[in-house]
Amino acid sequence: MSILLKRESRILIQGITTNEGRQQTSLMLENKSEIVAGVSPGRYGQEVMGVPVYDKVSEAFKRHEVDLTVVFVPKNAVTSAVEESIAAEIPLIIICTGDIPVTETIKIKNSARTAGVTLIGPASAGILVPGQSKAGTISGEYVLPGNVGVVARTIGNENKLCQSLYKEELGESAIISLGGSDIIGTGFVEILEAFEEDDNTEVVVIGGEKRGRLEEDAARYIEESKYSKPVLAYILERDIEDHHTQEKEKMLREAGVTVVDDIWEVGRIIRESTVEEEVKEKEVREEEKEEEE
Repeated sequence: MSILLKRESRILIQGITTNEGRQQTSLMLENKSEIVAGVSPGRYGQEVMGVPVYDKVSEAFKRHEVDLTVVFVPKNAVTSAVEESIAAEIPLIIICTGDIPVTETIKIKNSARTAGVTLIGPASAGILVPGQSKAGTISGEYVLPGNVGVVARTIGNENKLCQSLYKEELGESAIISLGGSDIIGTGFVEILEAFEEDDNTEVVVIGGEKRGRLEEDAARYIEESKYSKPVLAYILERDIEDHHTQEKEKMLREAGVTVVDDIWEVGRIIRESTVEEEVKEKEVREEEKEEEE
């Protein structure tokens, strides 16, 4: 999704010398990501996969232009790492580290909002734009370039939705993992707004969960904004006997969202809809041709 991540987006990795930081830097570079620098206190002057390492975000910022940062630091260092990035006015921060205390998450969320910084996570798998760039840990195993925008919460759930699309040979415009923590920086509404403005996205798939209220927020936004793009939703690990799950699905349906009971229906429904549109377009072209003759 060009609004959040582009091929040319310049990425900073915080915690680049951790085991996960090194591993994910390597995988991100394989996905053509433009990683310009890394930060790990006490490791100034080192390199990871050819990426220069600095002690502080401010030091990296003096030497490199940065569009977003991905945070892999230990959980006890997340708050200070994020506050460094907010102070440097990096517009997008993705926190892959999980198990952050709620009080700390609220603190950094409020700081980011005040500074006008977009915060994704904690416990996010990041963002992947197939064929262009990757920021985070999202797997590209069942991913193709396409026009379906995918947004989910808990790490791994975005991959399950992509498998349903992959089965039907459908691809994604962007895949976004919001994070599995109880409190997260960005919800479904903000991502729906971004997908609405993205010319590469024609349909949106929401991977909801039975806990929390983000799905209800999405339903209200879709209905009130008269959302212009088709939206499908699946509640992962759904419990049909759970009242909260039933209420979420009811609100989404009333907002015009196609709610599926089986995750494998996601790809099938989009594929069938695509075929129907292609048939209609062909019929229109044939009618126009006949009129011209």
